[in-house]
Amino acid sequence: MININNLVKYFDDICAINHISFEIQKGVMFGLLGTNGAGKTTLLRILAGIIEADEGEVQFGNKEAAMLSTKEKVFYLPDDPYYFPNASMQVMLEFYQKSYPDMNSDSVGYWAEKLNLDIHRPIRTFSKGMKRQAFLILALCSGTNYLLCDEVFDGLDPIITKIMKNLFKKEMEERKFTIIVASHKLTDLEDICENIAILHKGGIVTARDFKETAKDIYKFQCVFSPEIKPEDLKSRLNIVKCQIDHRFVTLIVKGNYEDIKKILWEKQPIFINEVTMSLEETFIAEMEEAGYDIKKVLY
Repeated sequence: MININNLVKYFDDICAINHISFEIQKGVMFGLLGTNGAGKTTLLRILAGIIEADEGEVQFGNKEAAMLSTKEKVFYLPDDPYYFPNASMQVMLEFYQKSYPDMNSDSVGYWAEKLNLDIHRPIRTFSKGMKRQAFLILALCSGTNYLLCDEVFDGLDPIITKIMKNLFKKEMEERKFTIIVASHKLTDLEDICENIAILHKGGIVTARDFKETAKDIYKFQCVFSPEIKPEDLKSRLNIVKCQIDHRFVTLIVKGNYEDIKKILWEKQPIFINEVTMSLEETFIAEMEEAGYDIKKVLY
């Protein structure tokens, strides 16, 4: 488990991390969601032991982050990984092996061949997508207990993004370790991360399993007779959002499913249909209910 307790980091007079506290369970893929400047990269660099926090602490189990990073347990993959001029994947593999003794060179070769990446070709000649795949392979095969990834999907086409997500999933099936993936797009995280934290202006908005949260929030499309007003439902239902288009009403409601359905049917709707909510809609509903301007937080 990673315990992040009251973390604060300033760069001159700019507060990049503002009293952040949450936990990341061991052996999961955890997402950090937030717009550019939300504090994601700063938080990852603190977790990796690259920079120190001004206040608070980070513990991996009962070890501090800086101590852990010296024991070859953390691999930090930035959004623009460094490589030596004219270096190939093979050269970078040999370089990383000096810092990560559990690096699996056979797996690097296997995945490079599967993805048609020439490990002896200079990385500088790779496309952006090929570079991201190459360094993700190196990171996943490093044998560390913790992998920290910053915007690994940024600017990639959907096919390359899917390939890289499959790499994550395959490695998680093979061994038990913890991955933290930071992104400014929810779609990058929702199908691979078990829990997601939202960062905004250096602070933590929320951190939890939104797939579990989705079990208590429902979306219905209804058509009522003219004498029934949607306002009549507000006294009996916890309506998070109500959208009206003439007589067509879309409701996002929080509460017990059977109770919600019973109350809606009591109004004898002409038409009623339950719609499966996307994780993005769940995020928006939860954040708006908490009083956040979701457009500023997510977009």
